[in-house]
Amino acid sequence: MPPSLRKAVAAAIGGGAIAIASVLITGSSGNDGLEGVSYIPYKDIVGVWTVCHGHTGKDIMLGKT
Repeated sequence: MPPSLRKAVAAAIGGGAIAIASVLITGSSGNDGLEGVSYIPYKDIVGVWTVCHGHTGKDIMLGKT
């Protein structure tokens, strides 16, 4: 197999793998549930109270919007 063809095949396989991994991680909607904006406090994936674009701290109060 010529080196140029080998590089093209490797690039195609790598690109396909990245595309498949992206869909598996984020789902078909593209929303992985880890990022976004929420003006209502919620517990993030590790159980920390979070609000807005990921703000955490002692000033996060339940019921405060």
